[in-house]
Amino acid sequence: MTSFAISRKIRMSDADIYGNVHNLSIIRYAEDLAIEFATAQRDVTGVQTFWGTAHVQAAFSLPLPWTLSEVETRLVVEKLGRASISVRTDVISGNGEHAIVRARYIRFDSTGSRAAMIPQEREWYRSYLDNVAVLAAL
Repeated sequence: MTSFAISRKIRMSDADIYGNVHNLSIIRYAEDLAIEFATAQRDVTGVQTFWGTAHVQAAFSLPLPWTLSEVETRLVVEKLGRASISVRTDVISGNGEHAIVRARYIRFDSTGSRAAMIPQEREWYRSYLDNVAVLAAL
């Protein structure tokens, strides 16, 4: 399984009053990674896509201290629909896994109408498909 990953600097402004990265900031990290993912797809395939968030669910397992310099975010595709994509983002540091954020996005064209993915776009997303998650759903 291939994941799409980037490291992100942690800012003091991401922290809550207890010195940990706030849960909403962690969700924002996952959203930022999804934007990077769509941008990378556009750069590789030349297809401009527009995505709207349909659902976000997060599970937090370990506080993420803001004193760490950076955190790694890894995205895998859990499901490809005709005009939607479901992804899982793992938020990880040297201390362990801090959160898992699952999101479903709906694809739109430039006019704002829901639109199906074209073949080259689908193939690019498919390369990040988590086959373990697909088999578990069957």
